[in-house]
Amino acid sequence: MNWKKLFAKHILKRGYDYYCENAVEKLDATEDRIRADVVGTEDYKVEISLRDGEVTDMYCSCPYAEDGNNCKHMAAVLYEWSEEEQTDAYQEENDEDIFGRPSNMEEYRKKIAAIERIVYEADDDVVRSYLATILSENEKLLVRFNSMIYKQLTEEAVERYIDQVDSIANRYLGRNHFISYYEVGGFISELEEILDEDARRMIDNADYMSAFRLMNYIFELIGNADMDDSDGGIGMLANIIYQFWLELLTRVDMDEKKGMFCWFTEHLGGSIIDYLEEYIEQIIMDGFCEKEFKQLKLQFIEDMINKSSLKDSDWSRSYHMGKWAIRYLEIVEKQKNSKAQIEEFCRKYWDNSSVRRYYIDFCMKNRDYVHALEVLDESISMDKAYRGLIAEYSKKKKDIFLLQGDKNAYIGQLWKLILEDEAGSLDIYRELKKQYTIEEWTDKREELFKKLPKYAHIDQLYKEEKLYDRLLEFVMQSTGLYTLQQYENVLKKEYPEQLLQKYRTEVNNMAIHTGDRRKYRQLVAILRKMKKIRGGSKIVEDIVAEWKDHYRNRPAMMDELSRL
Repeated sequence: MNWKKLFAKHILKRGYDYYCENAVEKLDATEDRIRADVVGTEDYKVEISLRDGEVTDMYCSCPYAEDGNNCKHMAAVLYEWSEEEQTDAYQEENDEDIFGRPSNMEEYRKKIAAIERIVYEADDDVVRSYLATILSENEKLLVRFNSMIYKQLTEEAVERYIDQVDSIANRYLGRNHFISYYEVGGFISELEEILDEDARRMIDNADYMSAFRLMNYIFELIGNADMDDSDGGIGMLANIIYQFWLELLTRVDMDEKKGMFCWFTEHLGGSIIDYLEEYIEQIIMDGFCEKEFKQLKLQFIEDMINKSSLKDSDWSRSYHMGKWAIRYLEIVEKQKNSKAQIEEFCRKYWDNSSVRRYYIDFCMKNRDYVHALEVLDESISMDKAYRGLIAEYSKKKKDIFLLQGDKNAYIGQLWKLILEDEAGSLDIYRELKKQYTIEEWTDKREELFKKLPKYAHIDQLYKEEKLYDRLLEFVMQSTGLYTLQQYENVLKKEYPEQLLQKYRTEVNNMAIHTGDRRKYRQLVAILRKMKKIRGGSKIVEDIVAEWKDHYRNRPAMMDELSRL
């Protein structure tokens, strides 16, 4: 049965990954049905119908499948089912298969044990001769075997590892110098193997700088190679290298550590893609805590601030200057008598909002609330074009009023936030409500509702107050299905007829403008949801009857409706 044709290539790939990770559980298969659970960030139930060995229908409880799509969880179950069928047919002939792919750790251990028995039973001369032949034909294994025998590697031996990395990169990059989504997993896996096997062995052999050089070469490679890394393999690999860096810093001597510091500081500023530079920035800040590095770090950070001031765009210049200024201040703050130095530094870069925000927090930590409020008012004026910053400043003012015990100013700031700076914020709403008695709140709530701007999310406040009649009116006046589906569970018990009326209007509008199978599957998924509302089955029957009459010339639509 060629069930793979039912899935897009990228869905098949992700389904296969789930299968390899043993995410399929409770598989129950009969001649006409397969059922299983697929475990991921959430657990989903999958059911697949069969007829004469062919898939006739598939269901999964995930949101992607609810829209009428064949999902990765369905693919994972079919991979698992196919594997079990092949295993059942093959099991009687092969009690101990040393050549198959282990599907779990227990099978892997059995395979290793079986291979070890073969090796131990073989004559020593045969093993040595065969090993020499294998190593002469495989450069990768030869380099690895060499490092197992000779603990401290020569420069030439390390270069051979570098050649291995280059060989992997060239093989995957090809003529187009680009690694596609379907190939990037293999590329990342091969580099991860070199880190886990070879860099790990170098560290265990105390050959720290060889390991450092190898992992840095891989880090630079992934920071510059052009690839479709939608699944985040680069970040995973960079994190492995970062953990190795941290481990090395606990083992090397001071001279080696200074050499590592030089490498890190020399590789910031454009030689590696931006988001990987963050790993280097973090290791510089967190990994060199000895007093010998304090002045070196401060000088380096000042250099980075000066470089940031030369950037072309205002946003980039402000972001990078602020980021490095904060790092500078974090080091200085740990010193005794740092207050004057911090204030002087902050005033030097006062135009930068990140610096002012740091200074406000510094004042608050030192309970200098009057000074903090002055800076907040100044910042509100300076950054009035940035709505997000204004909201942040307003919330800090609110917190300071509370710390000062100024209840009137605190409540006044809450009103300003809920009506202006964070209009309709549920958290601010709840905080404001606590300031009034139950009797007072009813009037205050209605006053607030009248003053709220139109763009505020008053619907979530209706839900919070359990004003379901107003929430229903809001839903009925909304466009499309988003708001309806957002509050369906809250409203369907008390207002099933109204929700079904809204659903009917929307799906009929969708049906008018819909013309492909994918959209028809979405419509059928919506109809399934409607049937779960009280009285929905009858409404859905009426809709289907109308559509079968009105759209009878749409065969794809009729086909999908038949699955309902």
